[in-house]
This record gives sequence, structure tokens and C-alpha cells, in this order.
Amino acid sequence: MGCVFCATGQMGFARQLTSSEILEQVQRFHVELVAKGERLSNVVLMGMGEPLGNYKNVLEAVRRMNSEIGIGARHITISTVGLVPRIRRLAQEGIQVNLAVSLHAASDAERSAIMPVNLRFPLSELMSACDDYVQQTGRRITFEWALIAGQNDTPEVAHKLGKLLSTLNKSCHVNLIPLNPTAGFDGAPTKAADCKVFVDILAEYGVAATPRVRRGIDIDAGCGQLKAKVNKVLGRGGAPV
Repeated sequence: MGCVFCATGQMGFARQLTSSEILEQVQRFHVELVAKGERLSNVVLMGMGEPLGNYKNVLEAVRRMNSEIGIGARHITISTVGLVPRIRRLAQEGIQVNLAVSLHAASDAERSAIMPVNLRFPLSELMSACDDYVQQTGRRITFEWALIAGQNDTPEVAHKLGKLLSTLNKSCHVNLIPLNPTAGFDGAPTKAADCKVFVDILAEYGVAATPRVRRGIDIDAGCGQLKAKVNKVLGRGGAPV
């Protein structure tokens, strides 16, 4: 989807996964955990790709996770950059999955600059679709927010975001994730103190937010980073494998 701060977005499109390829990733971990007397309890579809851009295969895989592996729909989260027609369609599916929306900016100018999808589906349309999703499903929406130092982590931005999300009447939650570094983007992660201020301001608008711990930075395990590392080692540059 071309998001400038995302290692995956810097690679370009290769192809869609089939529903069986999606399911296989879950099935493999399910088998490993069962062998240890444990169980796979939650699944999140996000990272290298846009789940709602592969709508049919994703929904088929999700239904099979539910029916064949026994993972409840309420323990499955589908992420999107904000494909408005697909969000509205998902709301009509009658399946109680969780929806996570990658937001990262609270104005059209700022969001369009880092997420090209906003040029097609601006914030007014996205928020309308999110409100529709909440009304249709009764489910709370999660908004993903990559905190970029000096860009979208200021008190001013926090107030903008609080006002934007307050219309959802507390039916949302914000995941605040300090930026994962990528070679193609010069932004830096937010400091812990600035993150705390951001959380406190959102609370003034009745919007709950949770700072998340960045994991896997030492092995380039952020979205798309491992593939980018492999491409570099193999001399492929940024081209998709």
C-alpha cells in the first residue's frame, strides 16, 4: 500500500497469498503448541500485506481457523490501512472478528503524506466506515499508531487524534507503537516520556491508549524488515522475492 514508514510498503507488491497459505501458518503453530500441551489462542492478520486487499482468501482462511482449528472469531484480528468499502463489507459478514485500523495521522494532509491510501479514502470516509462497523457488530475497533518522534507524537497531534476518535463513543482503543527503524525512512521512535504525555491527552477525550513494547528489533523482525534483510544479503535490493 506504499506507506512510507513501512518496510513492506517500500518493497512493492508481489502477489496475494491463497487461503490455504494463510491457514498453513496458523496450522503449523497450532500443531507445535498442541504437542507441548498448549494451545493457539489468538491470531492477528497484519504485517506484510493488506488483509482486506485479499478479502476473499482472508475471510475463507479466518472461517477455517474457526471451524477447523477452533479459534473463536473474537480471538482473530484483521488489520487494514483503511479500505473503506471492505470495512463496510466486513461489517455485514456476521462474523465477530476484531478490526484493527492503521491510522498514524489525524489529519488528511498528514496522513496522505505517509499513507497514499488516504488520497482515495480520506479520514471522513474512514471514520464513517469505522462507526458503521461498531454499530453493525458491537465490536470495539483498535487503531494502530506508529509513534514517530517529532512528527505524530506531539501534544498537538494527540489533541487532534482525541477529537477524531471521540466520535466513536469510547468504542475504540489505540495501540501506540514506537516506530520500527527501516532503511527507507529516516524517522525515529518516540521517547517514553513523550509517549506518556500522548496517552494522558487521549484520556482527556475518553480514548484509551496502550503503549506497546517493540519486539524483534535486534533481528529486523518488524513488518517487512526480515524480507528486506534477506533481499539485501542476496543482492536483490528492495525488489520483492
